[in-house]
Amino acid sequence: MRNYWLQGSVTICSLALAMTLCATSLSAQSNMSGQNGMAAQGNMAEAAQKLEKMSQQLQLTPQQKQQIRPILMEEAPQLKALKNDTSLGPMQKAMKMREIGQATDAKLKPILNPEQYQKWEMIRTQERKQMMEGAADR
Repeated sequence: MRNYWLQGSVTICSLALAMTLCATSLSAQSNMSGQNGMAAQGNMAEAAQKLEKMSQQLQLTPQQKQQIRPILMEEAPQLKALKNDTSLGPMQKAMKMREIGQATDAKLKPILNPEQYQKWEMIRTQERKQMMEGAADR
């Protein structure tokens, strides 16, 4: 009888431990996916804000906005990762940012009409100039 009671106690403790481990694992996974979800939402919000600004500046058509949205959604996490990368110096970051911008511009060129693209290039040049002035002030 005593052996039976001991076996039951060990089984209950084992089940409790297993349930605790599962709950901890699920909680950790939930936090990770929550952080990824928040990052994705941040990227979406950033891209949406940029798209709205572009739309106003370039008078984009609804079709153009629809075509540009995924391009900006692809660009946003790249820029965020670059901004958070502490292994690169300011000059390396600037060069990498320029590469990302050029890749985005190449994708935008066939979507924008010539006047819009020319205006977009002027906006990009102004943004780069402001960025360089900001970096020089630091």
